[in-house]
Order: sequence, then C-alpha cells, then structure tokens
Amino acid sequence: MIKRNLSLSMKIILLLLSSAVLAILSYGFFRVNVTDFYTYIENSEKPFDEKKFMKDFKKEAKNISIYTKDKEDKKALKKLLKKHDDYMNVTLYDDHELYMDGSFGKILDEPVGFTPLYILKNDFEQYAYSNFFVQSVNFKDGEGIVYVSSMHLLKYVKYYFYVALFVSLLIFFLPTFIFIRRKVKYINVLKQEVLNMSQGDLNHEMTIQSNDELAILASEMDRLRIELNQNIENEAKIKEAHHELITSLSHDLRTPLTTLRGYLDILSLHCYKNEQQMDHYLKGCIEKTEQIKDLSNKTFEYSLVYEQDFSLQLEKISSQELFDYFQDNLEYLELEGFHLQRDINFHEKELLLDFSMMKRMINNLCSNIIKYAKKDKAVLVGFSLKQDQLKIVFQNEKKQDIQHVESNKIGLKSVQRIVQMHHGEIFIQDQGFYTVIIVLPTT
Repeated sequence: MIKRNLSLSMKIILLLLSSAVLAILSYGFFRVNVTDFYTYIENSEKPFDEKKFMKDFKKEAKNISIYTKDKEDKKALKKLLKKHDDYMNVTLYDDHELYMDGSFGKILDEPVGFTPLYILKNDFEQYAYSNFFVQSVNFKDGEGIVYVSSMHLLKYVKYYFYVALFVSLLIFFLPTFIFIRRKVKYINVLKQEVLNMSQGDLNHEMTIQSNDELAILASEMDRLRIELNQNIENEAKIKEAHHELITSLSHDLRTPLTTLRGYLDILSLHCYKNEQQMDHYLKGCIEKTEQIKDLSNKTFEYSLVYEQDFSLQLEKISSQELFDYFQDNLEYLELEGFHLQRDINFHEKELLLDFSMMKRMINNLCSNIIKYAKKDKAVLVGFSLKQDQLKIVFQNEKKQDIQHVESNKIGLKSVQRIVQMHHGEIFIQDQGFYTVIIVLPTT
C-alpha cells in the first residue's frame, strides 16, 4: 500500500518556491559581489590607463590658453576635452573651481527604456560611474583643474549582469525542469508497461517510484495486473476442470447406461428364466438409474461451485417445512444404520431462503455422513432457530479407511457455495471428530 505524503501539484509548488528562494539568493550574491568584480577587472584587464591619458593631456594643454577669449584657443580647448573615448567624461574647472567647459562620453547618449530588465541592469552599473580622479593641469596662461570620470567598467558589467541573471534563472527553472522531466520519463515507463499488459505480459511488475499520484496509479495498475493474471489462471483451471468433468462424466455415464440398456433389453424380450431372475434385472435397473442420478447431481454441484453467475431463487417458506425435509433425511440415515443424537430447538417462523438449495445442502451433508462416518459411533445433528439465525450442525467420527472412499469434494464445496450465496457462515473442524457448523440469516 502506497503512503501518500504530498500530491504531485504540491511538490511542484514547493519546488518552485524553493527554487525561487535559491534564485533570489544567487542573484543577491552576484549583486553584493559586483564591487569585487570591478576590482578584478581593474587589476586584470586595466581598461583605462590614467597615467598615459593625463600625460598626453598635459602635453597638449601647455599650448592652449583657457582664460583668454581667443577663438582659436577655445576651439583647441574643446578639441582637447573631446579627445577621449566613448566611456569617459572630461570637465575643466578654473582655479576657483568654477565650471568652464567639458565633454561627456557617448555612452551616456545611448537611448534606454525603463523596463524591469534595464532597472535590474542599472542596479549593477551604478558603481561603474564612481571611478574618477582630479588633477591640476598647467595651461599656457594659467592653471586649471581637470575632472576625469572613467566608465570603462560598463564594457564588462553588462556581461556580469547577464551571467548573474542567467545563473539565477537557471537555478529557478532547472530543478523544476529536471523534476518534470523525471516524471514524464516515469509516465513513459508506465505507458510502456501498460502497453505490455495489453499485449498479454502480466508477469512484469509495475515500476513504483516516489509516493505521489503516479505511484498510486502504478500501484493500482499492479494490483489490477495481479488480479487479472489470477483471473486468467483461474479461468484456465476452470476450463481444464470443465474438460476433465465432461470427459469423466462421459466415461462414467457410458457404463451404467450400457448396463441399463442391456437389462431393459432382457426384460423387454422376456429373456429371463424365472420371476426371481426378473427381480434381479429390475433391481439392477434401479441401481444403474441411481448411479446416473448421482452423476447428474455431481454435474449440478460442479456448476454451482464454479459458475460465478449462479443466482438464488429466494422464496418464503416455513421453518416447519424445512425441518420436515431435514427430519426425512435423518430418518434415512437411521435406516442406513446410523445412531443419531438430535439437538432440535426451533419455532414456527417464516424463512426467506432458496428451498431447493437448502434441500441440496442437506442432501450433501447427509451423503457425507453415509460415506465417511462410523456406524458404530453416534452422530450428533443439530437444528436450531434463534432470533434471525438458522444453525445446522453435523458431527461424526470418521472411518479408518476413508482414503479408499472415492471423492472429489465437490459436495462439500457446493455446501460452502450455498452458504456463501445466502451470506451465511460455515465452520469446518477436522480434529478427532469431523464437525460442520452452518449459520444462515433467515431474513
């Protein structure tokens, strides 16, 4: 039996929540360590050579005047301030730190959209704008202060951001993808096993994994496989038993019928010497008729035991009517030489039973007494009706040479079947004394 802990949908929800938490933690780890990434890039890649830039800048600044209004100087100053790449801002202040002129990197002119992705990316880039330095520069007519802002880390941080985003999304989706992939693979395994079952392979067990709905489905399919296999085996046994019964009955009926026909021919042709011989043939006819009757009863009992759709014909009868039939069979046992100890306790009541089935059950029980019980030992028989239950009891001591008695135990099986069809109970004990106790509901 599969113990169901979590449903498949609940597992997926919990997996998504866990993956989301891990993804957020992973993204936060990258975000916290972005400054370490900047440090690593500056030390390894050296995206901007500050000393070289300022050396070249100062060299050209000596030939430019910044405090005059000469147009040529102004053009030369603007040209100097713009002499940088797209990832730099250069601004000039006078010796009183008043803004004079400047040039900004083209990277700042790129169009942006305020999307969630841009906001997340911009959060990583904010530290890339804080890398700047200030130096005093001697121009032709005086000293100026130059502010240089390097944004070269923007070349690299976008890749760092995309890696952080990719890893976080991977952590979020990968566990769920792996989980669903495993379940789909398991479903394909179950599909193949069901197809194998449909093609007649009932010996291969269903694969049971985990403890969710799929495992419950696999378990129930496996139980169905076992039951189906047992039904097929039982059906095969029943067919074999049917064949054996028909073969046996054909053989068994042939002998008494042949003998009976011979006796009847003798009688019809009056081929007997005297009246005593005629009586002998008549007695033989009666015996063979009884044999044929016993064989037909066995056929009915066999059908009763093995046919699953056999139905009861319930009718209302009086308890006295049933007891009278029971009493008739007891008298026949006494005529056969058995000593009976009766335990009778019943009252007049209307019973709802299949009377023909009850008769057959009583016949079989009495027939077993004749076959197996010792005649020199008392046989206990009971018939009692209390409240809404009918109780029938037979107890006897078995013969010593019981193994020589021919029996297929169909009679006892038919008794059990009749009790079962009436929703009753039967108790059989075979220790010293052979005891059969039958309890039937009467309503």
